[in-house]
Amino acid sequence: MTMPMVEGGRPIAKFRLFGFPVTIDISFVIIVAILGWYPGVDAEQFVVWFLLVPVAVLVHELGHAFVARTTGAQPTITLAGLGGLTSYLPPHQLSRARSVAISLAGPAVGIVVGVALLAYGRGVGVESDLAASVLNTAIFTTLGWSLLNLLPILPLDGGQTLRELLPGSPAKREVRAAMVSVVVAVLAALAALRFGLVFGALMAGFFVFSNVMTVRNAREMEKVDVNQRAIQLLWHGRAADARELLAERPDDAAVHPLVRSAVRAAAEDPRAGLAELQAAADRDPADPQPSSLLLIVHRVREEWSAARDLLLSPRGRAADPSTVLAVQTAAFQSGAAQESAEIGEAFLQGPRAAAGDLPAQIAYNVACGWAKAGELPRGLQAFRRAADLGFADLTSVDSDDDIAPLRPLPGYDEARQQIRQRALAVVDDQQSP
Repeated sequence: MTMPMVEGGRPIAKFRLFGFPVTIDISFVIIVAILGWYPGVDAEQFVVWFLLVPVAVLVHELGHAFVARTTGAQPTITLAGLGGLTSYLPPHQLSRARSVAISLAGPAVGIVVGVALLAYGRGVGVESDLAASVLNTAIFTTLGWSLLNLLPILPLDGGQTLRELLPGSPAKREVRAAMVSVVVAVLAALAALRFGLVFGALMAGFFVFSNVMTVRNAREMEKVDVNQRAIQLLWHGRAADARELLAERPDDAAVHPLVRSAVRAAAEDPRAGLAELQAAADRDPADPQPSSLLLIVHRVREEWSAARDLLLSPRGRAADPSTVLAVQTAAFQSGAAQESAEIGEAFLQGPRAAAGDLPAQIAYNVACGWAKAGELPRGLQAFRRAADLGFADLTSVDSDDDIAPLRPLPGYDEARQQIRQRALAVVDDQQSP
């Protein structure tokens, strides 16, 4: 399944653990190795460190993921850079208490595991130097790191918890938490230098810089069009926050009436808000804004069949392809593979499905959706359509597990060869002067 946006990085391992997709990026492996190799370390200690750190970070992220899954989300775990990240998009806006529970779940698991290991070491003890090295490293990377993670510094779990506990709107809480984070990080840097912990001081300095930029970006965000901000909040499932944002501007002429309707449809008055958007789409079927806002509302409410029906109707024929792709991807990630395929097919039947990157991606995702749903002939047909529309991401074709059921089918190789030739042509164009 291709995504609307592709993040950087070079994954070296992908697998599932307890149902959660896990990706390990090469940047994580490199940094773990750098941190574990210092003057005087022997090979045995380095190997223990190199093997235990990914396990400890993964255990921490699993704590977040298990609690996040209780919201109905489908979390994914990525180990990259300096640590791990659990990404999830809940089907509805979470309460502050639930957000705090998710933030604290990771450190809580680490503390429980670390305390258990500490008690074992003191109660039973270990005999060999290797066993002692394993135990001490495991305690440090679980208990020690979890306690550090509880510091009230963004983006640490303690900082995210602080942000939810502070008063004010989400934007104000973010700024206030960032300002507290700067103060705490400066104090942490001074303490690290006092004890000769150079790397700790550098990390604290990074947090200072990061949170200063957060405050600066928040001020810049105030200059961003309020309509864009409201739509971004809606897309991320934060309908209540979008409503709160517009409630602060009841008479602001800069707020587009259709954006107010979309927020109303997603939050406070679904029937009236949807009626207003539908009426706008009927008045001007060529205007993409009403249909795209309707799609966003259906995405927030996970009304996948309604999104499909909209695209099949005259109201949805002008929908923006990037919005369609994003809604289709959200449906697939929520587990609605068939509905995801149907959304894409509904768009491909319309007048905006000419050859190009976005329609080709939508067609490829249709193939993934049908393959996931067990409709292999329809999946192969969509895969061929993606090749005809100009799909050129050969990496996804050859590595994507979602498309795997189609590979043995007659006709798959011909379509793949078509995609391969286009991918090679793209490379040639990029390399030519």
